[in-house]
Amino acid sequence: MALDADRRAQLERARAVALLTDCFDLTPDAAELASAPFGTTARIGDQAWIVSMSDDLDALGGVLVWIDRHQPTEVDVVVDHHPGIHARRLALLAPDARVWRTEGKTIAAAEPDDIPEPLPRPDDAAHLEALLVEYGLDVVCEDGILRGELAGLEVVRILHGPDGPVVEAGVGRFDREAAALLHAGRSPEDSIANAVEQVRPHRIEGAVSHAMNRLARERWLRHQIVAAPETVDIDLPALVEPIPPRQNLLEVVPAAVLGVDGDRSVLVVCSVGVDLGLVPAIADLIAIHAPDLVRIVVPERDKLPHLERLVSRVPVPAEIRTITPPWVD
Repeated sequence: MALDADRRAQLERARAVALLTDCFDLTPDAAELASAPFGTTARIGDQAWIVSMSDDLDALGGVLVWIDRHQPTEVDVVVDHHPGIHARRLALLAPDARVWRTEGKTIAAAEPDDIPEPLPRPDDAAHLEALLVEYGLDVVCEDGILRGELAGLEVVRILHGPDGPVVEAGVGRFDREAAALLHAGRSPEDSIANAVEQVRPHRIEGAVSHAMNRLARERWLRHQIVAAPETVDIDLPALVEPIPPRQNLLEVVPAAVLGVDGDRSVLVVCSVGVDLGLVPAIADLIAIHAPDLVRIVVPERDKLPHLERLVSRVPVPAEIRTITPPWVD
């Protein structure tokens, strides 16, 4: 496996060098070439070229860290995947960078994609939403899907069945599918109650480390802020959908709320760990919600130097706040 990964890295580097040679007339022997987690970089004096073949949206965070570290006066960024999203985000975070998309053995200018319109909230599940609230769950609508979250962790999902909306309970797709098979015919009340009973002991303050409290921790922080918005000096917190939508429970995606501080609108964004996708994701949220300022909330140990530097690229006033997390590692 290691050999395969090494061989792939070699091939990607060779392709990157060929693109730079053919498309920018770069002489490889004259450039300082290097490999990075997101791809290949080249420098000649104050000019830099970055070729990213990663299909991970978070790779843009690594690109920004590299730019911040090397401070080129001119930079061309060539990407294989998500060129429209990267171009849109770099337009806010590194507006002097030129962004290109690959087209086989050549490149073309990458045009920023529009941010897609959010899917509408289902209007036929009010009775099931009321059940979620009755069992102490937060009702969250993302990508047109209603979810019931317990301290930030999705334990119930409301989907459309042949006869109308139905409840699927469980943590993750496989758990929901298993529950549906094992407990077919169970009432929505029983399904929700069972899911809550299984998860609640692990999503309370001070609970010892467990698989259930290592998931969706950024959303757990958001849950804390919605419950006590004064901890970050806001009022009227409203949940904000991630862009693009989160694909699964294992995906770490910044969790945000929009609130007010006096007469200013405030975007509060929660994150945990080394999240290179945090600042790029904030760019999209700013484009949609146009806040007056941004407050990034992380546990104290996650207030890392690279994050403090990248926050300076956010095009509105931004600051980092730390919070004591409810979990115990």
